[in-house]
Amino acid sequence: MRIGIFTNIYLPIISGVVTIIENYRQELERQGHQVFIFAAENRGYKDENPRVFRFKSIDLNYKISYPLPIISSSRISRIIKKINLDIVHSQHFFVCGQIAWYYAKKFNVPLVFTQHTRYEYYTHYVPYLPQEISKPLALSLRAFYANFCDAVIAPTEDIKNSLLKYKVKTPIFILPSGIDLDRFSQANGKAIREKYNINEDKSVLLTVARLAPEKNISFLLKSFKKVSFKNPNIYFIIIGDGPSKKALMSESDKLGLKNKIIFTGKVDWQKIPSFYKAADIFLFSSFSEVQPTVITEAMASGLPIVAIKASGIKDAVIDGENGILTPNSIDEFSKKVLKLVDNNELRKKISEKAEKMAKNFSAENATKKLFNLYQKLIIQKKKSYKSQILNQK
Repeated sequence: MRIGIFTNIYLPIISGVVTIIENYRQELERQGHQVFIFAAENRGYKDENPRVFRFKSIDLNYKISYPLPIISSSRISRIIKKINLDIVHSQHFFVCGQIAWYYAKKFNVPLVFTQHTRYEYYTHYVPYLPQEISKPLALSLRAFYANFCDAVIAPTEDIKNSLLKYKVKTPIFILPSGIDLDRFSQANGKAIREKYNINEDKSVLLTVARLAPEKNISFLLKSFKKVSFKNPNIYFIIIGDGPSKKALMSESDKLGLKNKIIFTGKVDWQKIPSFYKAADIFLFSSFSEVQPTVITEAMASGLPIVAIKASGIKDAVIDGENGILTPNSIDEFSKKVLKLVDNNELRKKISEKAEKMAKNFSAENATKKLFNLYQKLIIQKKKSYKSQILNQK
């Protein structure tokens, strides 16, 4: 099968969406299929994969740096025609999503749309439009786009309900994203602890996120202040980069945590598993997630999770099983972290359960389900096309 994936963001950008795309791409190719990526160019970055094709782009520098693809490209049109795609899979409803829709219609192949992002939490990046306009507009446009697709993938039940609320009539399939479990279960964190001079008798908390307001990292800093006051033998590693990095580092200094919090910045995705294995507990405080891959990665690494109970999280973390969910309270959050740090037996019990539950999110199983959906849609499309031809005669 020849699969075209259209995405606004791709390597070298590190994000949950890019990770999901790569997991599916690698597993689909392992199963014998051809995957072609169509994305905005990143100036200065050269793709090693010959099946990656880039649209010319302009750099959007409003609050964040973001390559915005220029959708008109006769070169891409010639490439797609030559490839003869069997299916088109859009990762966004805007920009590259529009391109995906155009080519799916032009070549009469099925169009699949995956709802990766809770767009209403990202509208503050849209210039000139107030939030009270941009939020409902984003959700309405998402629904409008979804209804032009042949299928919509929702990683969780919450996202499916959100789509239905906005009158999406296209069939919606719940398909949690998968990861390569072996990368995380077989990693070793010893070198990470040595690099940052953290002895084995010290506890390490970890979070992995883009450092931006919607990720709510400031909440974790304030919570860690309380944790550190009660137990000074704890370190906090924050992996990620983003527009809030300088502000968060400054806040960390003001809280007196400079020697206890490690901001790693951007980390190559190949090295990420070692950081998980170096940690004891994974922390998560975002409200803007659909199905965060970092939660699955933490589970696969055997890390118990402490997270704010929010949409997208409660689908992945079962309170008292593979982690602990808390209300949006710094006091409650810090108490639960300390409870896990101080109770080795409880931490071990939750850790084992987390690793066991991670097996439900293997990339192999998720990709098989995705491929079965592709096959079903291709057959339906061919039947529909034949029916149209017969009706015209």
